[in-house]
Amino acid sequence: MAVAMAAAEALPVRALLVAHAMIIACALPSTARATSASPFCSPCGAVRAADTPRGTDSAHADLVRRARLASRHGEWNEAAELWRDALLADERVAEHWFMLGNALSGAERHREAVAAYQRSIQLDARLTREGTRSVARAYARLGDDRQAVRWIQLAFRAGVSPDQMWSEEAFESYRNDPRLRVPERLQVRGGGAGGRRASVSA
Repeated sequence: MAVAMAAAEALPVRALLVAHAMIIACALPSTARATSASPFCSPCGAVRAADTPRGTDSAHADLVRRARLASRHGEWNEAAELWRDALLADERVAEHWFMLGNALSGAERHREAVAAYQRSIQLDARLTREGTRSVARAYARLGDDRQAVRWIQLAFRAGVSPDQMWSEEAFESYRNDPRLRVPERLQVRGGGAGGRRASVSA
């Protein structure tokens, strides 16, 4: 009788344990499915992550196309917003930062343009020549002489010739600036690195 009572009392405990085990067993596949949905884990996540960029690439290409069109038509503020949107999708494209700088400059938002041009130079050294001149132009239009002179000097170092620089109206007032005479002479004569360092520190 005591054994029967003990068995009767133990049965709910066993049933509870079995039920708990079944709940855990049923939960495991569900957990695995939830984990596989993460793009950071498992091949399923990788497939989903790979599927997403195809749509994103298409949307990004459309943004770039619209941004180029707005830039071509001189719709600078709209172009700037479109280039920003394109960069939100992929901020690694140096050319797009440069184009954003051009749009901002066209909209006379020169201080914002400076940051965009500088970012383009950081991402792609091949844009240093045009980027430094563009930054210098933006500072010149802002009336920031100190920074304009500094970036004109950097543009000379990057290979911009004095003729190219002085042909722009934005730099006309700097043509005879004594701070820029040394870099100009060095650019024409192909002066050494020591002279260039002296010109920048002057």
